[in-house]
Amino acid sequence: MAAVLALSACGGTDGTESATATATAANASPSESAPAELGTIKESGFGQNGEYVWATAVVHNNSKYVGQTVTVQFNVLNSEGEILGSESAVEPFHRPDADHALGAQVDLEPGQMAATVEATLDVEARGVFSDTPFPEVPIGKVAVSEKYGASEASFEVTNPLSVAMKSPRIAVVCRNGSDDIVGGGTTYPALVPASGKAKVDAHLLVTGTPAGCDVFTGPPIDWDGEGLDSEAPDSSESPADAAGSPGVALKRWLEQFNAKDWEAHYATLVSAQQAVISEDQYATCRSEDAPPKFTWEKVLAVKDAGETAIPGTDVQVPSTQVSAQVSMEGVKVPVDSHMVLEDGEWHWMMTQENIDNCL
Repeated sequence: MAAVLALSACGGTDGTESATATATAANASPSESAPAELGTIKESGFGQNGEYVWATAVVHNNSKYVGQTVTVQFNVLNSEGEILGSESAVEPFHRPDADHALGAQVDLEPGQMAATVEATLDVEARGVFSDTPFPEVPIGKVAVSEKYGASEASFEVTNPLSVAMKSPRIAVVCRNGSDDIVGGGTTYPALVPASGKAKVDAHLLVTGTPAGCDVFTGPPIDWDGEGLDSEAPDSSESPADAAGSPGVALKRWLEQFNAKDWEAHYATLVSAQQAVISEDQYATCRSEDAPPKFTWEKVLAVKDAGETAIPGTDVQVPSTQVSAQVSMEGVKVPVDSHMVLEDGEWHWMMTQENIDNCL
């Protein structure tokens, strides 16, 4: 990771692209401090049956990409604010700009009663999940019933793929008449036939009798785009990758780095740093090393970074932060870069460490 950060054009960042947010639930509302770059908790809540609690959160993917690692950590508290138990749920974002449901069962001691749930969100750009968007899965009418003292949600699932879905993740979020979350559950049906249908029964942990339940369907854990039609969306395409965008500029920077084209590199270095280090100094400095090669994966996020200090100078300029994913020796890692628009062209910044090593 240190090598990647030294190569990226960012200054003053640790290179870890993650979004962290906290929500407190008593049928909870998410914290207003939740960052919007990658994802946010829209709502969270819980249901309890005996000593078993189902904590769940509805998380929105704020990006145009999928495959990020999403973790929600749940703390179940009693009325005095003491933590009775904690669990986490880990899933990928599988659909861009869409809601996803994550939940976990928390086992309490007999007689303990949950009063609130704290839900904390973390979204990491890196991940082992597919970066192909999963299509919408049609869901039939959801019927909630009682069986053997427990609640169950039954519904029909239609497979939008031309191949069988084996163990897709299906999350159920249930609400009361006030639209508060009162629990839910998750299930993994063994198989839904290719372009076919299956009836699914999901066990629920809920408080009282739900007024209704919503169903969120994700891909099998090993799915990587199989069975999509040719018109399925491609997460590698984005407005952030449009011609002349900072994302394209960063991709070009990486290609020049791999080619050791230091002249082209220097040509798009911010002018304030060109006044500090000459082209010969830069080329000599870069040529002394044997830099690794990187493979471009995709842009993850682009946002306005406001006034930014240019390392090695007294200059501050408006910049745009580009977060991207690259791979090195097969390992996908995130990088950040601050790009500056000068005379209609995007320029990059050297880090302070790079400047010190080259002077």
